[in-house]
Amino acid sequence: MGCATQRTQSGSFAAAVIPVTLFLSGAVTAQTGSADANATDVPQPGGTPPSAMQVPTSDSHPSGGWYDRDKSARFSAMYAKNWGGLSPDFGDGLLGDAGGVRSALADVGIAGTIFLTGTWWQNLLNAPRQTNGSQSYIGQRLTHLQNYGLVGTYDLGHIGLEGAQLVLDTASAASSYLGVYSRGCRILDLSFYQSFFKGRVELSAGFLPNDVEFVDTYVGGNLDTGSFGPSAILPVQSGLARQPGTAPGLNVTYHFDGNWYDKIGVQRSLYPQGQGLVTDYSVLNHSGVRFDEPLSRTLLIDQVGYKRPASADGLSSDFRLGGLYNWSDYSNFDTGSVSHNHNIFVLGDQQLNQPDPQVPFRGWYAGFTFMDSPSEVNVFRRYYEARFYVDAPFRTRLGDQFSIVFTHSLFSKDARRALIAGGAFPPPTDATSVTLSYALKVAHGIYLDPGLTYTNHPSFVTTPNEGHDLNLLVAVTVYL
Repeated sequence: MGCATQRTQSGSFAAAVIPVTLFLSGAVTAQTGSADANATDVPQPGGTPPSAMQVPTSDSHPSGGWYDRDKSARFSAMYAKNWGGLSPDFGDGLLGDAGGVRSALADVGIAGTIFLTGTWWQNLLNAPRQTNGSQSYIGQRLTHLQNYGLVGTYDLGHIGLEGAQLVLDTASAASSYLGVYSRGCRILDLSFYQSFFKGRVELSAGFLPNDVEFVDTYVGGNLDTGSFGPSAILPVQSGLARQPGTAPGLNVTYHFDGNWYDKIGVQRSLYPQGQGLVTDYSVLNHSGVRFDEPLSRTLLIDQVGYKRPASADGLSSDFRLGGLYNWSDYSNFDTGSVSHNHNIFVLGDQQLNQPDPQVPFRGWYAGFTFMDSPSEVNVFRRYYEARFYVDAPFRTRLGDQFSIVFTHSLFSKDARRALIAGGAFPPPTDATSVTLSYALKVAHGIYLDPGLTYTNHPSFVTTPNEGHDLNLLVAVTVYL
């Protein structure tokens, strides 16, 4: 694909772009997990993506036209392993195996998909379209994002490295608001994956999108935390790499058994000053593969979790907790000097019922999120989320999801004092959002994602009579 101007897996509901797309398209996949236990009760890398594993073959990839059930399963098995349940399903694209192209590529170890996305946000309330002369939140005025690119894998077993894989994700995008996404052409993932000791240890290294490797904020969660955009997610605010702001790093996962794991990662921090993530992808790192950045130092993250996929014998569970420490120098609102940054997080998602054991992921889920960061170096101090969602709400609609998400964000008192001292209009102390969405799989590789979010304080930087936000979201994604 050419680099014109500058992207949630297709298991449960579709995607738009990694901040948007991964959130929207990965719920079933992320929920069901991937635990193919062997004699040592350790998950085996590879095989079929979790979403495809959970759907009866006749429903997930029916034969006919460009589709052959066995071929689709083969392509699905070549998914991006370091993305886990968030990888696009290479066996469920719009074009299937038209002309035998995918089969020919698979014969030499290559799989992938071309994606085309469009996403639009608009505040439906009568509120100012600008704050201090410019847009300050997603949807304040019509906000749009178009994204086109390629994600693919290469099986290094073809050159003697069994179980190893190269992953490439590249995109060209155009957005009306830099707060939502970058503009231009860039690498979103360029990494190496390998597993050892029958899957007990997994390793990934390269230019990594750690938002798909840690925390799992996309599981049934709301889109971009209300109206604030991707940088409002607290681990990203504290420097964790998130597409399109990828960073060089190394991640290692140790599986204690088929469910319990510990994952530790080290990466170069996102840019610690100013707008952080936005500055990173729009000013400092246009290509996505810059190794070093000014002021950006080492970030260490660790996540311990319990993940059990849905099966005919049990409900899905996904609980994870962890924290990160960032040695970069962040501006200290209190002292005027600089300080390090950190973040802690606890998340859990539990399947509540299972109306059809033959499709074990179907049913209602409930989940929660708690995140905390130091107020002297972060605008977003604390974050709470409660979510309720149903995967495959209808037996004939296995690719759909309906969700209701409640969020509450506390702003930093220190950042608020500093802004007021500088003469700004007093910012709000908190913000609350409610999101309703229904993600629809229209056909092979085609997804439609409408949603509606109400936020009472949609911007930290504000003016008198700022108004509230009722944000309409519409996202369309096509995987070729």
